[in-house]
Amino acid sequence: MVVLLYRERSNSMPVNMDENPLGLILSRTYLAYKKTTTRNLSEQDITPEQFAVLNELSKAGSHISQKKLAELTVRDQTTVGKIIDKLIRKGLVTREEDPQDRRAVLLCLTAEGLEMNDVLTPKAKQQEQEALAECSPEELEAFMNVMNRIYEKMK
Repeated sequence: MVVLLYRERSNSMPVNMDENPLGLILSRTYLAYKKTTTRNLSEQDITPEQFAVLNELSKAGSHISQKKLAELTVRDQTTVGKIIDKLIRKGLVTREEDPQDRRAVLLCLTAEGLEMNDVLTPKAKQQEQEALAECSPEELEAFMNVMNRIYEKMK
């Protein structure tokens, strides 16, 4: 079965979903975006995964548990733990005892971590703007709606 989807613009060709399955399109796009992100962050010796953690810690404003950070970055706790270990070695994050539960550990950005996030965030926003420059606001809204619907259906 051949499924053809037409875009609204008259100069667009139909998309053949049999030749370009959704998984391939998503994977190809993600890998290209990640490759560009890796290149953009390499000057600071930070990976995209490390930046995601720094950024979420910055948004949290203060201390946050590893479990909560894993939820926010859509990663498992073990993976987040490994990322945190690397960020601690770089002096960007600390682990601190939770004053309300001595068994629990909270994560916090160091001053250097906050500064690194402040340097990287504008670069990430610029990359996003460049990636979306060819999209109209209506296309972007439709894209985000479709992606969210697919996510909700598949999770």
